[in-house]
Amino acid sequence: MLLSLIFLFAFSALAEETSDAWFCLNCSFEASGDICEICGQVRDYWRCASCGTSNLSPVCGNCGKSKDESLKLQAADSDLYKAYPAVRILAAAGDSASQYRLGKYYEKGIIVSQDTDKALSCFRRAGNAGNQDAWIYLGRLYDAGARVEQNYSMAMEYYQKALQLGSAEACWYIGSFYEEGSGVEQDYKMALDYYRMAADRGDADAWMSIAYCYLCGYGVPEDHTAALGYYEKAAESGSASACDYLGYLYMSGSLVTQDTEKGLSWYRKAAELGNARSMYALGYAYQSGQGVEANIDEALRWYEKAALAGSRNAYVVWKTFR
Repeated sequence: MLLSLIFLFAFSALAEETSDAWFCLNCSFEASGDICEICGQVRDYWRCASCGTSNLSPVCGNCGKSKDESLKLQAADSDLYKAYPAVRILAAAGDSASQYRLGKYYEKGIIVSQDTDKALSCFRRAGNAGNQDAWIYLGRLYDAGARVEQNYSMAMEYYQKALQLGSAEACWYIGSFYEEGSGVEQDYKMALDYYRMAADRGDADAWMSIAYCYLCGYGVPEDHTAALGYYEKAAESGSASACDYLGYLYMSGSLVTQDTEKGLSWYRKAAELGNARSMYALGYAYQSGQGVEANIDEALRWYEKAALAGSRNAYVVWKTFR
């Protein structure tokens, strides 16, 4: 493993493509000829990502998984070092998901040298091959001005490309541009149309944006009852953020009659969906006895969960009480 990591860093830059070049799945070095110059492994060697068996033939002799299936499984591994050789091979073969992943390596400078131009090139190749996530990611980069100069027109162009591939997320981003007037003339009705499109395509959080439009009277008459209904629709559709917000509304008595029991119930649903803010709120409820009997051990349990889910405030409180 150590040898593999050393060579991953030492030979991370892509060599000029030649008909004889190949990527060694044993040490991750880009080699030529039939034997890897670094580790001595033969060209056709691969280790099955499913059962761990070493093979030369295109089908695993132990579990029957094909080499291509194994490479895709390896490329999706959360261990970026382990995944890289497979990502590299599949990207070169035109696999759009791997081209998108390879772009992330270049963008962040993980294993390979950081190179924004190569990252953008990988993302565009992935998008042109039908990967809507790549177009969304490009749109977000230009939207935020992250590693590239902020350009709303470019961002919109990429979101539109993702939209053409059926992306619900792209609908939401385009809607947000019209709501905020980012690179386009502000148009609340157009924003609402795109939010509805996103919601109809399965984006649960888009119902929250629709609710906000009704809450503020953006593109529609202000209607708090309708807004609450859309927040509930978002929650019922699986939006953790909507569950968390409903918890806040019932705990605070905003838009609705205050009901701590309902508020805590929504917080619990949001926490089950991984929402750190709701976990923190449950910790505070048990610490202060808000709607439940005060219980510092239970409070600490929720603060710990919230901290592990990314809440810095929860970590500070947990550490203080520990």
